[in-house]
Amino acid sequence: MSHDSSKLRRQIANALRALDAGRERARSERQGITHHGITKPLRQAYYPKYAFTGYDATVDAADRSRKGQRFGSAVDRAACELVLKFRDRWRRHLRGCTKAAPDLRPMIAELKIPHARHLLLALLRQGLIPIDAQVPVTSADAPLRTEVDFVCCDAREGGMALVELKCGFCGYRTRASGRMQHELRQQNDSPEMQHHLQLALTTRMFRQTYRDVTRVSAYVVYCDDTGVTRQPLRVWASRAAKAATLRVAKFT
Repeated sequence: MSHDSSKLRRQIANALRALDAGRERARSERQGITHHGITKPLRQAYYPKYAFTGYDATVDAADRSRKGQRFGSAVDRAACELVLKFRDRWRRHLRGCTKAAPDLRPMIAELKIPHARHLLLALLRQGLIPIDAQVPVTSADAPLRTEVDFVCCDAREGGMALVELKCGFCGYRTRASGRMQHELRQQNDSPEMQHHLQLALTTRMFRQTYRDVTRVSAYVVYCDDTGVTRQPLRVWASRAAKAATLRVAKFT
């Protein structure tokens, strides 16, 4: 797949314009409104009793020592910084400042953090080209805000793909300590289920913020020593997004 193809070039150009237009419109429409993040209110609303229950027996002590927030933050930061550079190079190219369209692969090769390289190369192999990172979104239902880790052009299916990146959950992402609460009590409270609920709210906010984007898919992407795993947004979480947004707003 060549980044120089005219079809892909048009797709990336249109996507960047839609993102820029959505940012400006949101800034204008929601000026003066105080927005709150969703991570803490989500926990308070749906899984306040969740507790870490330990690693799977397959995870050894050496792995456990580096599976925490520092590991995830380092991978996330390195990958996001590179994607933002890639975005800015595309913007310069679209303004006519450079003749050749940017190619992400040589940029990835320069990354010093192996997991960040594996992550971005895995996205490219799946036809997802990350064109922006830490993209702000706000809710039209409640004064809530968050950020999309990566917005990608889907070179295979068309449209945009949202990526919620999760690093460092190897060995316990499916381990629950109980059930979620309220209308989601049929779901367990494992980190994996939490991540899908978080992505569902983020995706709803993205659609409201960037209304010109008509085709949107969403994925939770896990990156750890076992590789890179992409999970489509669960149907139950997507269906719960509106009600969950309104409930979460009560905890801000």
